Amino acid sequence: MFKFLKDVVAGSVAGVKDLPYTIGEPYSSAWGSWTHSRGTSKVDGSPVSIFSLSGSNDNDGRLAAGRNGIKRLRTVRHPNILSFLHSTEAEIMDGSSTKVTIYIVTEPVMPLAEKIQELGLQGTQRDEYYAWGLHRIAKAVSFLNNDCKLVHGNVCLESVVVTQTLDWKLHAFDVLSEFDGNNEAASGPMLMFSGLKLSKTEELRNTASLPKSLLPDYQRLLSSTPSRRLNSSKLVENCEYFQNKLVDTIHFMEILNLKDSVEKDSFFRKLPTLAEQLPREIVLKKLLPLLASALEFGSAAAPALTPFLKIGAWLSAEEFNIKVLPTLVKLFASNDRAIRVGLLQHINQYGESFTSQVVDEQVRIKY
Repeated sequence: MFKFLKDVVAGSVAGVKDLPYTIGEPYSSAWGSWTHSRGTSKVDGSPVSIFSLSGSNDNDGRLAAGRNGIKRLRTVRHPNILSFLHSTEAEIMDGSSTKVTIYIVTEPVMPLAEKIQELGLQGTQRDEYYAWGLHRIAKAVSFLNNDCKLVHGNVCLESVVVTQTLDWKLHAFDVLSEFDGNNEAASGPMLMFSGLKLSKTEELRNTASLPKSLLPDYQRLLSSTPSRRLNSSKLVENCEYFQNKLVDTIHFMEILNLKDSVEKDSFFRKLPTLAEQLPREIVLKKLLPLLASALEFGSAAAPALTPFLKIGAWLSAEEFNIKVLPTLVKLFASNDRAIRVGLLQHINQYGESFTSQVVDEQVRIKY
């Protein structure tokens, strides 16, 4: 099956003249009839995701839905919704017949089911990651429902993808439609926990797989009267399920500019110990870049150096040079004297990474 998909995708590339991307290996799962493949830009080699959908002719219903999804994804922008980059259509010869194929190019992502399997999280760390991810999807749904007056119509495991920083993002907008007061759906949480697809609406009431802290609000989402259903914005704001160390830590970092210096200092002094308790992969791929950005752009002060260097020490030497060293080089020119002093105090943790070439060509010490 994998070889078949690869051959189909590879064969279709030849007919796509205006797609400035190279289509690579397909993932084993995607939403609906779409194929989700890895891809790269022909311009600079940067990674992307490429989604493709084929129909027997231009009037195929799946293509009509796919075009709706493209239009919606192109115009709806939100941090928790998949970022659109490019789209095109092509007529592809398939033996003696011609097929119409739609392509959508997005930021590089991976199907949620495959990423969960790859991470292999267990126990509390798995539960915290699920909560963080669902918090992101709930915010995306809230944005669609409350700000755009739209309904996704199929929030499920397959309509969620994961970025390189392990953020969950919502996509699969083929059946996205205007909200009419009666069509709001709330199937997402149950299907993500059970990994099953709905065969009938009544299965929404099967809540055996849901965490107890999520259950009361989930049941309120299922009110038989649409006007009485729990608004998705209230789910994000008040649900006990979303209150855990991982969600709180990342949320604090994302609104760091709104915190005063006392709150920041307290947070960063606790962070080295807290980071030990959080999923290592998420700390390295999500929290570390947030720390680097905060230090570079001035929203984090000298106390943030300690957790930044501690987390950075968990990387390989090669990754350290890519993800940590550039930030340290920039900080030597910081206007914050406390940061410059802190760099010298911690130099034994990173000094060996500073080659003579780096010192001569990149480090600009501010006195």
